[in-house]
Amino acid sequence: MNPANVAELVRKNFRNLIRSKIGSLVVILGPLIVIFLAGLAFDNSNVYAVKVGAFRPDNVDVTEKMVDQLRTQFKVTEYTTEKECLDAVRASEVNTCLVFAPQFKVGVRPQNQLVFYVDYSRVNLVYALVRLMSEEIGEESLAASQDLTRVLISTLDFTQGEVRKQRDLVTQLTTENDLAARQVQDLLAEWGDMDLGFNEDGFSVDELASAKTQVKQWSDAALSIGGRGLSKATSFIDAANALVKSSGASQGTQDSLLAAFKKSVEEIGQLQDDFAKTENLTRESFVRFDAQIAKTIGAIEDTKSKLSSADTSREFSIRVLNSIQVLLDKSLVSVLSVQHSLNQIDGRISAIEITDPEAIAQPIVTSIRPVVQERSYLNYLFPVLSVLILMFTALLITPTLILLERNGPASFRSFMTPVGHGAVVFSHFLTAFIILAVQMVIVLGVVSVFFGSEIVSNVPAAVLVLSLISALFVLIGMILGFLFRHEETATLAGVMVGALFLFVSDVIVPLESMPEIFAYIAGFNPYVLGSQLLRKVLLFDAPLVSVLPDVLVVAGYILALSFIVTGVYQATRRESLRQLLDDIRPYTAKLRFKKK
Repeated sequence: MNPANVAELVRKNFRNLIRSKIGSLVVILGPLIVIFLAGLAFDNSNVYAVKVGAFRPDNVDVTEKMVDQLRTQFKVTEYTTEKECLDAVRASEVNTCLVFAPQFKVGVRPQNQLVFYVDYSRVNLVYALVRLMSEEIGEESLAASQDLTRVLISTLDFTQGEVRKQRDLVTQLTTENDLAARQVQDLLAEWGDMDLGFNEDGFSVDELASAKTQVKQWSDAALSIGGRGLSKATSFIDAANALVKSSGASQGTQDSLLAAFKKSVEEIGQLQDDFAKTENLTRESFVRFDAQIAKTIGAIEDTKSKLSSADTSREFSIRVLNSIQVLLDKSLVSVLSVQHSLNQIDGRISAIEITDPEAIAQPIVTSIRPVVQERSYLNYLFPVLSVLILMFTALLITPTLILLERNGPASFRSFMTPVGHGAVVFSHFLTAFIILAVQMVIVLGVVSVFFGSEIVSNVPAAVLVLSLISALFVLIGMILGFLFRHEETATLAGVMVGALFLFVSDVIVPLESMPEIFAYIAGFNPYVLGSQLLRKVLLFDAPLVSVLPDVLVVAGYILALSFIVTGVYQATRRESLRQLLDDIRPYTAKLRFKKK
């Protein structure tokens, strides 16, 4: 392959492109317009200009405070009904609708519900919107959580203080309960040993009554015998007196005997009077004795009845005391359980290491920090925009260059030029590559001059990656240029291929949201590989060694596509030759006719 021939072919391709004024303007102004508009739009690090709709069924202070807080960050529009708010989201008048629960109260279910309505069809905004709103509401929720946690901590402190105060009382109650149980047990032992049984045999009430009857009989008999003895003595004296009188004794003897008899009669009379008094006294004494015996017997019976009742009460009291002892034992167990629970509560509360309400409400403090220095959105989007410009420029310019030459007036002369196939293919490649290089220089210059962004710091790695990306998409564009015969068809195919690469990438939807196998395949998308390589090099200043695997994959693509481009060129060249012969056949026929 002669370098001079390649250089001449490259100059010819540029002349063909310059002849098309519109093509020249697209090549020069296209990247400028794209990067200028992107710079105006993204050369800042401000929060999205989010428009928030809000519906508050009740104008309570809490919701008003939260809405005022949102107004400091976003544009807030309040609506009178929930339907109006939702319709505003559907009409894109607001980005999200915030609906408060009726009678909204912090920490009270379900009155603490806060609903966000978002339009998931706006996939490029919805996740950022959800994140921003979650952060704003999260701050309010965290503050409310801290207030509630302070109340809980204060309640726990009060509970612990009261538990410690009452624990001593519970201990005292346990001691007193145990003492009462022991006293009841002693009382049970005393009452159990008490014998209130009545032994009737010890009093011999029946024998006493029988003896009383016998004594009365004996006293009556003795009195009766004494009375009869006195009566007989009187009769004997009377008989003796009569006998003396009728006897023949002397008068003196009779007088002495009669005097003796008279004295005896007087003594017997006195004895009879005394005996009568004794009998009366005996009868009166026996009546009193009988009454006393009866009273004694009645008292003994009454005592027996009272002892029986007392014994019944004692047995009942013993049963009651047994029940009381069982209840005291259960009460003691319950008090001990309460004491154990109070000790556990105190121990658990004392074991709480974190007592700071802020630490409890937010036990893990998270902070999001960028892995690179925070810059404007243009810095973050520049790798994606650069690869996007390179891809579409290569997919559109390269087929245009090839078809301009194939369908141009000098196509036959170019076809018949004695230049090797490799030189032709390489000239097309080099022409498109130079155009892409010029575009990237223009883009970098515009960004540096107008927006003051330091885009490229790792120049060697960036130049290598940009060169590989440009070569990859130029080869794909060459395949399209060789496959199609008309510029319109090739342009449409280039747009289709570019759109396919763009949609199957992480620009619109993250690869992580795709099915696993599809995400794995999409990872080999040339656009994905190029944007990832350029992002690592430009944003993270990654050395070439760290991106070598991706570089080798892109180099493998370039090598494979080079063979494909050569094969397609040779196959389409023969088809182009037949088409060219068919096109010039009428002219050659006319020449032969004129010669004849």
